[in-house]
Amino acid sequence: MVPAGAALLLRRRLCAPAAAMAALAALGPPSVAAIFDTMEEGPTPGGDRAGEAWLESHGRCLGHFVGGTWLKPPGRRRLESRGGTDGRAVASVPDGDGSDVAAAVGAAAAAAEEWGRRGGPQRGQSLHRLALTLEGPRGGALGGLLSLFGGRPLRRTLGADLDLALRLLRAAAGGAQLGPPGLEGWTPLGVVAVVVAGPCSVPALLWKLGPVLAMGNTVLVLCPPEAAPPLLYLGELSGEGGALPPGVLNVVTGPLPELCRALRAHPAIATVSAVTFLGAPQEQVQGLVWGSPCRGPRLGWARGGRVVVVVLDSADLDGAAAAIAGAAGTPPALFPWGGCVVLAQEGVLAPLERRLRARLGGLRVGDPLDPGTDMGPLPPTAPHPRELVEAAREEGAEVFQPLPPPPGGHFYPPTLITGVAPTSCCLREPAAGPVLVLLPVRSPREAAAVASALPLTAAAAVWAQDVTAALDTAERLPQGLVWLNELNLLDPSGGCAAGDGETTLEEALREFGRSPWEEPPELEEPFSPSPEEAAPDPKDAELAGAVAAARAAASGWGRLPGLSRARVLRGAAAALGGTGGTPGGDGDGDDSDDDGHLQGALLRWAAHAERMGGAVQEVPGGRALVMRRPLGVVGVVWSWHCPWLLELLLPALALGNSVVVVAPPRGARAALRLRQVLVAAGLPGGALAVLPRGSWGSRESGARLARQHPDGLWFCRGDPDWASAVSVPRVWGVPGGLLRAPGQDPPPGAVRELELHCTRPQCLWVPGGAP
Repeated sequence: MVPAGAALLLRRRLCAPAAAMAALAALGPPSVAAIFDTMEEGPTPGGDRAGEAWLESHGRCLGHFVGGTWLKPPGRRRLESRGGTDGRAVASVPDGDGSDVAAAVGAAAAAAEEWGRRGGPQRGQSLHRLALTLEGPRGGALGGLLSLFGGRPLRRTLGADLDLALRLLRAAAGGAQLGPPGLEGWTPLGVVAVVVAGPCSVPALLWKLGPVLAMGNTVLVLCPPEAAPPLLYLGELSGEGGALPPGVLNVVTGPLPELCRALRAHPAIATVSAVTFLGAPQEQVQGLVWGSPCRGPRLGWARGGRVVVVVLDSADLDGAAAAIAGAAGTPPALFPWGGCVVLAQEGVLAPLERRLRARLGGLRVGDPLDPGTDMGPLPPTAPHPRELVEAAREEGAEVFQPLPPPPGGHFYPPTLITGVAPTSCCLREPAAGPVLVLLPVRSPREAAAVASALPLTAAAAVWAQDVTAALDTAERLPQGLVWLNELNLLDPSGGCAAGDGETTLEEALREFGRSPWEEPPELEEPFSPSPEEAAPDPKDAELAGAVAAARAAASGWGRLPGLSRARVLRGAAAALGGTGGTPGGDGDGDDSDDDGHLQGALLRWAAHAERMGGAVQEVPGGRALVMRRPLGVVGVVWSWHCPWLLELLLPALALGNSVVVVAPPRGARAALRLRQVLVAAGLPGGALAVLPRGSWGSRESGARLARQHPDGLWFCRGDPDWASAVSVPRVWGVPGGLLRAPGQDPPPGAVRELELHCTRPQCLWVPGGAP
């Protein structure tokens, strides 16, 4: 009698039809149990085989991709690109230097004129062709390479990740074809450098590249050898079928600090109009940046971070535990750093912990190329969480790790940390990887307060069957993306307001375009590195107090209905109409024209405060409520006084922010008189603080204000260093042409620009059943 397993093996290996039929007749039918015992996974379309085949086609010896061709400098040292599973060298790339960066900048600059001259519809068609290419087998190879080098499970990179990436790319293509309202007259920046310094998924990559290309810019990607092969493959893929012209997408590999220094020292650095980062931690960005918000290349970076999950008493604990454990194994695609903080009400803490332990113990950890793997290794560029977890254990926390990691590679086991103090290091610092921190809270309000205080959070989720409690809690959370009884759902139409600096498609397109009122920067001297840490100054305490008072006032002022804020602005306008002087004047002349202009601006922004609202978008699995929320505390630095600068404060206040102004003496006097009128009309005292600049220059003023961590920082006609503002989520160099002189109407689109800089997007996903 032949064993059932051997019979099935024989069936599989026999090739001749006659022999197979004879063998099957002799063996008899297999039992159902034998079929299930020997069942194997079917082949994955594309996947790792296609990725490995592409590497073999290049002899596993890759080059830079510049100007639509491969650049392999002779005699150049080679750097190894290692797989995340076992750490073996899978391919090699050249060690890029200044000559490679110069060639890539030249190729991108040469292609920029022709690509930027194309109309939006033509660029949109090109991006649609690229999406069609990725939809086929070639996209499977890209997913396989990202799984091989990045550690995300293959079933994610070929499934949900690729699907989301295509939707994001097509959203950017649609933005180029249709031309979003308010972008009439906008022009491309030129050459944009994208520095890939951390974990990178397909959606995160295309969410960055799509808007850059849609606005007519060309791209120079700088990446380390660990992340290079997928990006080089995308560069090669972009030229197939005429998707993108040569030179539009260029990729240079090598150690990032050296590449960034080479870019900064390039004689034609003025050609690079913007530098943006993908997956870079804050401390790494600070060592790489240069330039100024008002002069030199723009700077943008992905914030990313961990997910905060609030579990209330009425929650479905089984559903919550399953979603949380799944997100721990495979973080959301747009913020792949990982890590999760779970805030559970005390009544459900113990049963939720039991369920989380069971779910984490059931995760399958191993080779990301195996279709059955739930959790692969950490990305090669991600920091290891071992030290942070051990520090939490030494602080008295309990660490639960249900299974040891597989041998070799950059693996870390799924981890649950409980019994932590509110000041624990695992709450202060996000841990990359499958690390859950479980913390009890007494009420939904306390959960919202804790979630607001956690640093580096990208999104939040609220689990509750009590709809009223869930919506009230979600409305209090500061995160830009909040799921209700769901986790890890993303869609561009619902506003991917997380991971990338809380950016919607409209804001992403504006970030990489030049408005009609903005002049290209004029470089008169080489960029200088960030200044030395300024010595303590007695006024620092005054500045810290002003920011603290503004933050306390923002919680109440920002939650008021727009109608209430409009009433305050109209009261101030009425008071100005009954006075003989203007806050913008010096009291030694007839300022009635300025007074009337400021009065009109107060009335206009009162009307805007009343009409600001949101929208409901259909998204996969439900509906998304897309709203605009105040930033919180906005710091404003004036270099010198101009009458129109007072108007800049009005949209920030009208849309619910508190404002701290550091101004020269004349500007401070005018702003203080405006503050007096507004406070008399009902503005909270801490919502507008005005401090004279004193002996500080505008550069030093910006650095000192940035150290107080406002939620936004605006520079008016100053030249501060970008690196001093790395810790501030939203930094803006206000263009001089945005607000015209008194008596002149603002340029078209300026009002929308101010609205976007005064608010941030918040998207609430409400489940509504699958279509």
